Amino acid sequence: MTNLVRVDASALPAAMSHSKQLADVFQTAWQAKNQGKVVVHTLADAPFKHLDGMLIGAMYTPADQRTAQQKIALETSDQLIAELKAASHLLITTPMYNFGIPSTLKSYLDQIARVGETFVYTEDGPKGLLSGCSATIIMSSGGDYTQPPLSAMDFVTPYLKTLLGFIGITEVAVVVAPGLGKGEEAVAAAMQQAKVSINKLF
Repeated sequence: MTNLVRVDASALPAAMSHSKQLADVFQTAWQAKNQGKVVVHTLADAPFKHLDGMLIGAMYTPADQRTAQQKIALETSDQLIAELKAASHLLITTPMYNFGIPSTLKSYLDQIARVGETFVYTEDGPKGLLSGCSATIIMSSGGDYTQPPLSAMDFVTPYLKTLLGFIGITEVAVVVAPGLGKGEEAVAAAMQQAKVSINKLF
């Protein structure tokens, strides 16, 4: 099914968030090419629960053995996974915070990386189950971490690509808007280049 799931991780409101502004560019281009449903999760406004003992226990309990409390604990995870199974594309937009992703995005990913639902263990190792979905990552950062030696400090895109690949989403495009802390001219140049990169995806 041609649906888009959009996950915005910036803590800033849309008017101040470069990654959310680029997400709008992507969504507009996507909707011009597709007629499907768009599901948007703005994590700063409605964050998902962090992993706790109840949630982990429920995830690893066979479905036919779960208690009523465990089933309730998994309701959000069930919903988010159902969205991805019905989607053709996942858009994740995030700033780099202290070289990594915001904790709200980690919470979302922890809800969707679930044994038996988005991956399984086999004799040949883990196998992702969301192979019908592709993804785009849009990352903004105050510094420029696209080239060595600073590229070694980017723990955002490698982590996201690894996790998405683990659950079966191996077709992943990455768009970056680096150096946004270097003044207005640098911001304008980075945003323009990112918009060009986004439009090239379509």
